[in-house]
Amino acid sequence: MKHLLPFATPRQAEVIEAVIRCGSHQKAARELGINRSNVSRSIAAVKQKAARQGIAPESDMVHQAPEGFTVKGTSTLYKDGEAVIQWVKTSQEKQSMMEMLEEFKEGLADIAKAKPIKPPKTSNKDYLSAYIIGDHHFGMYAWGDETGSDDWDTDKSRKVLLNAIDRLVERSGDSHTGLLVNVGDFFHANDTTSQTPTSKSNLDTDGRFGRTIRLAGELFRHIIDKLLTKHKEVVIINARGNHDPDAALWINELIRAVYLDEKRLSVLDNFNKFVWYKFGKNLIVTHHGDRLKVQQAYEAITRNLPKEWGECEHRFLWMGHIHHKQQHEVGGLLAETFNVLAPPDYWHSASGYGASRSMTCILLHKDFGIDCRFQANIQELKK
Repeated sequence: MKHLLPFATPRQAEVIEAVIRCGSHQKAARELGINRSNVSRSIAAVKQKAARQGIAPESDMVHQAPEGFTVKGTSTLYKDGEAVIQWVKTSQEKQSMMEMLEEFKEGLADIAKAKPIKPPKTSNKDYLSAYIIGDHHFGMYAWGDETGSDDWDTDKSRKVLLNAIDRLVERSGDSHTGLLVNVGDFFHANDTTSQTPTSKSNLDTDGRFGRTIRLAGELFRHIIDKLLTKHKEVVIINARGNHDPDAALWINELIRAVYLDEKRLSVLDNFNKFVWYKFGKNLIVTHHGDRLKVQQAYEAITRNLPKEWGECEHRFLWMGHIHHKQQHEVGGLLAETFNVLAPPDYWHSASGYGASRSMTCILLHKDFGIDCRFQANIQELKK
């Protein structure tokens, strides 16, 4: 069974090694403290994954598909009961949704053994700190010689966002509530096709999508734990972008599942592209901003949230999509787009797009609205 280890997640590898060591599924289950059926399911899942890559020795499949491809079918010529020649047909890899969910869950769980998060001893209930992640395009690849900006990949993207969160949290005071707002397009690609879901434009992606998902799980875990340490209450908004409309849905549900017992954390539903949160006399509405004009947004918010609109004196619409800073005030609604941390990819660079790069934290008073704002700029974060 050792041939399965390269295709296993860390948890699956632990199960396989236990079976090898103990000699049976039942004994391995007893050692790991799980049901035998869980052991069998884990091994079956890894066998299926290995077979899709062309490795199933029990069926004379021993030719692994190249990276980025899966085995579509095989034809084997036997002579005297032994395989003599084998033809292997491959196709571009398509990772199932369940596999992507498992990868993200593994990333969230990798540091789940840490001690329970203790809340801060004191906090000011009059204040909320909103940490706004502009379109992060996690998993994007950019070559500086081609784009005229920074080299960029998943590791750099992860490091810069962690630095931004750490710095902004340190500066945000003793707000009772921490609001994490992902304005959409957190992922550069929605799935393994590396294409935008609607227009099917090809995307420059970095490495294996499974690794991107796992690192995203670790990244969200670090951010959420950091906020739970800083604030008595934490609220998560994951808006659905045009690059990641499906990925944003399962980000939400898996975070909710992993933090099911954390009563200080709330993850707001994002089935609707408009997601809103009310804090005192502040109404915060988020939308990625794709295919939406400010006037349309104003009409939708006043039509769909009349009670909340009437109860609040300060109404905000926070969006992304265009990657640069804009503000518009329409009928009592302050609509704002936010900068991003990532450099432009090749397409945007070649088309002349670009803007300053930063991440913003906005401090809100429950009665008086925006108290102050501060930002972490890319120059300090790269250091």
